[in-house]
Amino acid sequence: MNEKRADRLSSIVQKAISDIIQYKVKSDKVGFVTVTAAKVTRDLSYCYVYVSILNDPHHEKFEALNKIKGFVRTELGHEVQMRKVPEIVFKLDESIENYRHIEELLEEGKKTD
Repeated sequence: MNEKRADRLSSIVQKAISDIIQYKVKSDKVGFVTVTAAKVTRDLSYCYVYVSILNDPHHEKFEALNKIKGFVRTELGHEVQMRKVPEIVFKLDESIENYRHIEELLEEGKKTD
């Protein structure tokens, strides 16, 4: 599969998984999840889904999300027409937390000046 097609499929999968988590998952344990990116491998065997979860310091919501990945994969197969539905691997996107930390450091630097 060429890279342009893989990128386009990744975008479609990101939107579909975001909608599945938001509208079809009934568990309160998952909470508010933002799908920040999805990357489908070239052979379509895996899809790495990067998520940001607010107020989850002990990663309980992330663990709950990992428990329903079979359901998410099944629903993805219904939503997106693919010959092979990739195995889903959720990963925490910590870029937002890193951004917040940098913002805090910059604010502290301004206060000390």
